[in-house]
Amino acid sequence: MKLFLIIFGISSGVIVGSGVVSLLILVGIIPRMAQISKTKEFIGAYESLLVIGTLFGSLISIQGMNIRIGKIGALVAGLAYGVFVGFLSSGLTEILDYIPVVARRLKIPALYLKYIIIAMLVGKVIGSLIGWSIIQGG
Repeated sequence: MKLFLIIFGISSGVIVGSGVVSLLILVGIIPRMAQISKTKEFIGAYESLLVIGTLFGSLISIQGMNIRIGKIGALVAGLAYGVFVGFLSSGLTEILDYIPVVARRLKIPALYLKYIIIAMLVGKVIGSLIGWSIIQGG
């Protein structure tokens, strides 16, 4: 029974990891980031760092380890996480052409699209702050 659980757990992890990598490839987050920052020669390093970060993040999460990085470290880690989530969500939005499609269907003038995007960003930030304050206990 233990052998079955071990094989099942490893298989599940490989399937989920493959799905995440497929999503990142579909969105094209790494090449897009390299294009914006004009650092295309570092794409290999970006990909390696993404894999290493995912591996360490998974190990830390599974093992329940605590890392004391202080307030500055938490600020840097939070900023890096926010940038990654922002790139991922903007990449998904760009791939799916979500905002223009919704704007056309709702007959919203193109002039107002920038305000819609800003409202979404502000809403995301406020929602995250409220969520973090509830999770942290106020």
